Amino acid sequence: MKKVKAKKQFGQHFLLSENVVKKIVDEVDIKENDIVVEIGPGTGVMTQEILSKNPKKLYAVEIDQTLYPILEEKFKEYKNFELVKQDILKVNMRDFLQDGKIKLVGNLPYNVASLIIVNCVFNLDILHSCTFMIQKEVAEKLTAKPKTKDYTFLSVFIQTFFDVNYVMSVPARFFSPPPKVTSAVVKLIPNNKYNLTEIKKYKNFLSFIFNNRRKMLRTKLDEETLLKAGINPTLRAEELNVEDFIKLFEVVKNDDRKFSDEDSHS
Repeated sequence: MKKVKAKKQFGQHFLLSENVVKKIVDEVDIKENDIVVEIGPGTGVMTQEILSKNPKKLYAVEIDQTLYPILEEKFKEYKNFELVKQDILKVNMRDFLQDGKIKLVGNLPYNVASLIIVNCVFNLDILHSCTFMIQKEVAEKLTAKPKTKDYTFLSVFIQTFFDVNYVMSVPARFFSPPPKVTSAVVKLIPNNKYNLTEIKKYKNFLSFIFNNRRKMLRTKLDEETLLKAGINPTLRAEELNVEDFIKLFEVVKNDDRKFSDEDSHS
């Protein structure tokens, strides 16, 4: 197979380490009745390992047209393999659904990793798990606790709907080309323990609260609203835990206030 050059516009860094690939796929825990969706198969290194576990179906979603002939040739013998020639952000995940739920896996392009993860919340009901290789910095946000510098909109939004497990760090030398940052593997298990259904409104609410996160909450919402939710008006967004945000959202969600749709996924 000729050497494939990674493309900057797709944020590509091909994973070379077979050991890391095996660990990621082991984490997915593939059974024979599973529907697996791989985001960004690249040259098919992880795809091969997934297929060795013989899932019921593997959908490999790839945006880079130059990789299509490579993947089609490499996996033409596999009846349970299907190449989806699309951008994952434009795919309707529900099209992949059969019996049971989907197991998502992928070495995510760093430039859109946060967007892909946020998008998973909107497919919560059809996901069994998400096992992703991402930038370590993003992984630290996903697992961050209140009152830390990594605790952001992304931390709260994802922790509201998922249990987040930090699996391992992965040094840059295991990729081609090596990224300028350390990577990490995370596993997200859906757990909508707060039974939130108004996801879009909640997302906008969090974006609004985290905009200028160092300001006291009373600069964002009136004190009466904050006290009704049992929140001290002099606190800042970064000091509230997920339960606090839920309580506050329950108080304001039926307000006519329109939280601006700021995609501040930082």
